[in-house]
Amino acid sequence: MQKIEFTNNQYRMLMQLVALGVELIDNAALGNDEDDKENEAAEDPLLSAAVDLEGYLLSHAKRFGIKDIVQPEPDGSGDNYSEEFLEDHQTISQNAYLNKAAEIASFQLGMRDYKEKYGVDSLDNMPPQEGVDKIMSFSMKYLNEIFENGFGNFHLKSESPARIISLSSE
Repeated sequence: MQKIEFTNNQYRMLMQLVALGVELIDNAALGNDEDDKENEAAEDPLLSAAVDLEGYLLSHAKRFGIKDIVQPEPDGSGDNYSEEFLEDHQTISQNAYLNKAAEIASFQLGMRDYKEKYGVDSLDNMPPQEGVDKIMSFSMKYLNEIFENGFGNFHLKSESPARIISLSSE
């Protein structure tokens, strides 16, 4: 076994990164049942390994004296994150998800507008980076709108079928 030494600040950052990583990995498994978290970790080796690492790091929290991040469970069964840490973690996660959703939505809408103006097949024989560069001028108005006003001004046309937004070019 190799040893790595951390300062309190480095340990704090590591705890935040691991907590965010566990959430990201957990959310990537969108098809899993919310009520079945125990079996979910057992079925997903990456999530299981991340949860194990998180538990290991939590078990060493006392050494770093970071009571504002990690607190003992009232029943003495171990340690868990403090409410303040969880609130900060939730803010970071929500901002990250909102930013990613804005990026994907604005790009998809920009691609739709580009294809409406130049034709459905206009991107087919174009190098990917050139296509992205052309679409970006159409996408930026949507991205700016989302960051200024959120998604409140976005409405689905009732005559158009709804689609899940994806990163594919189709």
